[in-house]
Amino acid sequence: MSTTGSRVWVVGPSGAGKSTVARALAEARGLPHYELDAMFWASGWQRRPEDEFLADVAALDRTDGWIADGQYGAAHPVLEELADTVVWVDPPRGTTTARLLRRTVRRLRTREELWNGNRERPGSALQLVLWAHREFPVVRRTNTELFARMQARSVPCLRLRTPHDIRELLSKERA
Repeated sequence: MSTTGSRVWVVGPSGAGKSTVARALAEARGLPHYELDAMFWASGWQRRPEDEFLADVAALDRTDGWIADGQYGAAHPVLEELADTVVWVDPPRGTTTARLLRRTVRRLRTREELWNGNRERPGSALQLVLWAHREFPVVRRTNTELFARMQARSVPCLRLRTPHDIRELLSKERA
């Protein structure tokens, strides 16, 4: 029995596991998965114009269902209107930093393509890890406020703090 709706927005800090959870939810539910990173970044690590990015996010409204993950402030108002469920992947800061470091080292070593031909670069990868560690409390505050707004509108909000929480949600979604 599913515990989420058909328009699920997965949020959390860098390294939390948003994309991993979103992909697993999409697979369990048979819904398409959208990464906001792929919508935001053009090739050569160029930011897409904000109006084009937001138009792509808003276009999710023309689909029957989706699982989207990402934490872009500009997209929050659009996704707050579209989402019928919000899932917050919220492990401790040390966990997210360690995951981000491992993921970044792997991506640098394998030259894994991310979105639109982009690959991690040593200097910017280190900056990302440091930025994510520093911004962790800001993201937590942002998501606390997001949950309050969504719950005030009776939108279901699920906060996943542990691997057990994630496994429990996914087992319910597969049932």
